[in-house]
Amino acid sequence: MWKTILPGENVAPGDSIRYQPSASNLSYREQIYLVVKTDLHYFEIVVKSGKEDPNGYPDRKIIKYIDIGYHLGLEVLSE
Repeated sequence: MWKTILPGENVAPGDSIRYQPSASNLSYREQIYLVVKTDLHYFEIVVKSGKEDPNGYPDRKIIKYIDIGYHLGLEVLSE
């Protein structure tokens, strides 16, 4: 089940993340991301897929915790 990440909540390495559906992020709606690194103020995600990047460098996105709830809507997979 997908759970909305609220401001002040943290994620952990290995969590699956997706953008909440909205008009502002339609292109990212179907992508599932994996949290690969966490820090006090941000975390890094990569696209969760079964295939390797030909260059060996996955496309990383850095998400600042301060943006969650204000500029970004994210959900975490909770089982």
